[in-house]
Amino acid sequence: MGDRLPMEKRRRRKTRTLAQFLRRYFLTTAFGVLAILAAAVFLFMAGLNAGFYTSADYNEKQAQELIGKIQQQDFFDPAEVPDGIHYLLFSHEQLADSSLPADSGLADFSFYTGSYTGRIGAETWFRTDLRAEVVILLFRYEVRPAVPGIAALISDLQGLFISVTAVLLLLYLWMTTNRYGKKLVQALNALEESATQIASGNLDFTLHDTPLTEFNQALDSVDTMRSALKDSLVQQWDMQNQREIQIAALAHDLKTPLAVIQGNVELLQEEALSETAGESLEAIQRRLGQLSQYVLQLQQAACSQNQAEQPKVTPIHELIRRCTEEVSGLCRNKEITLTVFCPPFSARVHTETLRRALINLLDNAIRYCPPGKTVQLMGAVTETNWILKVSDEGPGFQAESLKHIGEPFYRYESARSSNGHAGLGLYTVSQAMQIEGGRMIPGNVPDGSGAQVILEFPLSSLAEDSKTASAPDLKYPLEDQN
Repeated sequence: MGDRLPMEKRRRRKTRTLAQFLRRYFLTTAFGVLAILAAAVFLFMAGLNAGFYTSADYNEKQAQELIGKIQQQDFFDPAEVPDGIHYLLFSHEQLADSSLPADSGLADFSFYTGSYTGRIGAETWFRTDLRAEVVILLFRYEVRPAVPGIAALISDLQGLFISVTAVLLLLYLWMTTNRYGKKLVQALNALEESATQIASGNLDFTLHDTPLTEFNQALDSVDTMRSALKDSLVQQWDMQNQREIQIAALAHDLKTPLAVIQGNVELLQEEALSETAGESLEAIQRRLGQLSQYVLQLQQAACSQNQAEQPKVTPIHELIRRCTEEVSGLCRNKEITLTVFCPPFSARVHTETLRRALINLLDNAIRYCPPGKTVQLMGAVTETNWILKVSDEGPGFQAESLKHIGEPFYRYESARSSNGHAGLGLYTVSQAMQIEGGRMIPGNVPDGSGAQVILEFPLSSLAEDSKTASAPDLKYPLEDQN
């Protein structure tokens, strides 16, 4: 219930939908732009009324007044032309005087024939005729400072005014977009933070609300997923604890019959027995020692107190020889032939962990192999990895069993039945392969003659002097292993 409170509080808080958020951003931006433009117009009018600068049509008014004055007095005086206006004086259609540069293309009389007013580029012209002369006045519609000294410093007041207004508009747009963008980033960061926390395995965190409804709905979904994951992990932890308890109980129960067997063996050793019986008792004694060690390791694993074994360079062919010696008695009892092929090579492995895995594989293969048949153990180095393969001539794995192999306490059905075993053999092998950084590939011999389990190890764990070891023809297609 406590995990749901943050989500419920988020739902009770007032938020906006994404559409409302975007509308608010648009209206804020639009009203701000209009306000800046209105302020610019107000400042322009205030400056115009105060006489700080002239309006854009001021040059036209001056040109019209000068045209009227020229027509009244019937002559043209260049000294009467005000600033901001250029003139051209034509006599008999030839340029007599001008305020324009000498190479200006506007000095062509043909531009001004046929009308008394017109435009050339950005400039407007008025024309008036005298007796044998024609006066042309050219001007532009531009805002100019009223003070000559300022006009000399700022040649284009109109451009400056427009530039300042544009900069203010851009600055306002940037600030508004940045403000609303931070809210979006805040919402995205909340989602990213929750995903990061879940990915790191932390499920005890509080989701922070955002101002947007859609993002809060996504956070609610994340919160639901977080709670479900947490519940699932708790269940898994409970199951793991139960399994550890079962393993601990199994280890504890095994100690009693082992102690009884040990006591009886010691009593038999005190009797005068034949040489053969003495050898058998010694073999039983060795196996009891191994079983006692296994029970101790099982108890340590159940209590999570075992120290991690350090990997070391180990001759794999020697490790295989040790394993075959340990199971030789089982093979004799069932008249099973154990064939081994492994070229000499070494690898960096957890020696005892791998030894127990191989013993479990061989024990399984011998248990399910019919009397008089063969169990094979093969080791090899390939181009991409190195492997160990154990195969037998037993009934093989069923398709349903292959889906669960490696799960703790799983017992095979039908032909490969449990036979009273707890289902920890191949689980131990799969755990060992995780420690070694490899994988266990259970399956059946391609020709259907029995079961096979392949242990595949990374080539990087191979000792340098062993990377040229030869590889036999193993004949196990990958499609039969998946």
